[in-house]
Amino acid sequence: MLTKLVYKAAICLGLILVMQQNCFAQAKTKDELKAEREVLKSEMKSKDAEERKAKLEKLSAPKPSGISSVDGLAANSSQMLTSSKELNVLIPEMYKRTVGESVDGVADVTVKKPTLDELNALGLNIATQIKTVSEASATVATASTDLKGAGMMQAPKGAKSLNFSKDVMALVLPELNLNLKVVNNLISTLKSSGNY
Repeated sequence: MLTKLVYKAAICLGLILVMQQNCFAQAKTKDELKAEREVLKSEMKSKDAEERKAKLEKLSAPKPSGISSVDGLAANSSQMLTSSKELNVLIPEMYKRTVGESVDGVADVTVKKPTLDELNALGLNIATQIKTVSEASATVATASTDLKGAGMMQAPKGAKSLNFSKDVMALVLPELNLNLKVVNNLISTLKSSGNY
């Protein structure tokens, strides 16, 4: 009970922080936003980010173990994995559409800029996914307890499913946080240009 309360408070504070960053980002100059984008580009192309993406691509959902809490967690983790893979394709495209160049620096002025509503909706989607990951991480303890009480036939499959879920959450959360930073910068960039 207390754990859930702590997670809910952390999620609320995180969402407030995200919205607050968005408000403060409006006060940044174009040069500050560009410098921030350069830092984010280097983070997106960093060795850690590339390794995370490679690991995410290799993960695949395990077969059901017969332990309901473990299987439910694995199903949620599969959805998180799919959403994260989709965002990893979408975020660079939104970056290119907003900034006019790819993350690699290739200029492209033929694309239509996203609307502020599109970027806000994307940011809200990512914040919701961060909340989902946080809520799912709270159920790991329950699933671990259920796994300990499982039979000899279910335990190996259950352990594989639980490890899959832990791996997904460990990889997806930093990726979502980075994507949210990028989207917040893009929102501020779009607002600073004044033609949204």
